[in-house]
Formats: sequence, C-alpha cells, structure tokens
Amino acid sequence: MTATSMKFGSLILAASIGLLASGSQVKADATAPNCTLALDELLNQTSAARGKAALAQLTALRIRSKNYEGKWNPDFDYRIMKPGFMLITATYSDGVVTVEGFDGKRAWENLERNPVPVFVVGDAHKGLAQAAHSPIFLYGLHDMRDMGATVTKLGCDIIDGVSYYQVRVVTTFGTDIVYYVNSGSFLVERARTTRALHPTLDAAQINIEERWSDFHRVGGVLFPFSHSQWDLKKGERLSYLEVKSIEPDLEATPAFFAKP
Repeated sequence: MTATSMKFGSLILAASIGLLASGSQVKADATAPNCTLALDELLNQTSAARGKAALAQLTALRIRSKNYEGKWNPDFDYRIMKPGFMLITATYSDGVVTVEGFDGKRAWENLERNPVPVFVVGDAHKGLAQAAHSPIFLYGLHDMRDMGATVTKLGCDIIDGVSYYQVRVVTTFGTDIVYYVNSGSFLVERARTTRALHPTLDAAQINIEERWSDFHRVGGVLFPFSHSQWDLKKGERLSYLEVKSIEPDLEATPAFFAKP
C-alpha cells in the first residue's frame, strides 16, 4: 500500500502505512553479518522476526493515520482483510472525502471528480491491488509465493552502513518491487520500485524508495511505526505517514469492500 495525499489521485500504491505508537521497540543492527542465507531460510527468518504464528491469526486490520505531502494532508482510514481485500477512506480538512478499494479482484475509486464510483485499470489498479496484498502489514514476505507471486533473492547491498538482503517480488497483478531485508533483524526496512506516485493524476514514472522504521510489537506481531517515500533520483522525501491507531477489524466482510 503507497498512501498519498493529493486530492482525486490514487490514495494507496504500496500499502505503506506505519502503525500504533505503543509496544516494545526493536532496533536494527547496523553491524549485521553478511548476506549468506538462501531464499527459503531468509523467508523463514523474516516470518519469525515478524511473529509468524500471531500474524497468521490476523484476518483483518484497521489502521488510522495522517499523511503529510505538501498542500493536502488527509486523515486515512485504511482497512485490509484476507484474502486480498482493501478499503481506504481519505478525509480532508475542507470536508471532502474520497474512497478507494479492492474487492478481491477489481480496483475501484469514489472520488469527488467522479459522479459515481468507477472501476480502474492500469497503474491505479496495480497500486490498489498492492495495497490489498502488501507484505508489510497483514501478510509477510513468506506469504507472497502462496499468493502466486514470483519471489527471488537478488543479492545483497549495504545502505547507510546497514547490510540488506534484496528480495524481488513480482505479483500476478503486475507490481515489481525489490524489498530490502535487514540482515541482522530480518525486518523489511526498505523497498524500491519504479512507478507513478499518483497514476490517476500524473503517469510520470519515478524511482521510489519506501522506508519503514521504528518497529514495535503489537499483539505479538512486529509492525513499522514510521513510513516515508523518497524520490531516489532527486534525493527528496515525497511523503511521510504518521499512524494514530491500529486494531483488528471485527466488522470487515467481503461485501464491505465492494464498489458502492
């Protein structure tokens, strides 16, 4: 899921939302060992680091947050449910409310510029599908192959003194993302891809890096509390997300995510 804050644009492109500000903090190890694990063992380690058993018990989450990106800084209500459902409502300070969703197969949007909710295709569909299947929150990297994605270990890299495994995930709905797994903590801390930031407004492709940090354990599962998006070419921060709360979504049903 990337959450964005421009009105009338696609609100989620990488399901990238930080989480609840409580719980025990986990720090990354900047002196991590070299990347020597094979892919299967690496995925086992990432699932153990997240809290595999507790994560498997989660069926739906509701995450409330505030997004900061230039002029528009909406409040987000992000709801996701297994297998592959998503709804995000953005509320702006002037009272405008926009909604986007993924019903398990199709992506749709209900924006102020549209007289009625509409299904979307292309990059907008890919982004909303990604928000429903992100390995950062309701799923982990170890779940991606079971959802039909092609997962490969590309190699290793050192960024800002931290050693990372590079894991490429190519999904059935068309996203192609390289995740960076800290080789000491086995947490996903970065991801890189080339895509439009707001595909319904501007189709220009940007080399984007997402960063997750400030990890805390909530209900037995580790989540990142801080998230940002960066333009790698320009070295500029594009957005920052501040999460207010997260909780199991006890009201979620498949019908809830259908286009109105």
